Amino acid sequence: MDRHDEELLAKQMRSVAPPRNDGIVGLMVAAMFLVGFVLGGSFFAAKPSARVSQDVATYSSVAPTTFQR
Repeated sequence: MDRHDEELLAKQMRSVAPPRNDGIVGLMVAAMFLVGFVLGGSFFAAKPSARVSQDVATYSSVAPTTFQR
């Protein structure tokens, strides 16, 4: 490869590789994390079962009458 070929290759490679902007990349990663967190929370939200709510109501209505030491 001669000097002319190397100059042409350098020109071509400059147009292929865009300049890096690490601030934008970090911002996009943070944004995608938050979007995934919100979507995951809405799609896979735990729904309380009727059995759990009945147990809570039963245990909260029964008060201990004496304490043993």
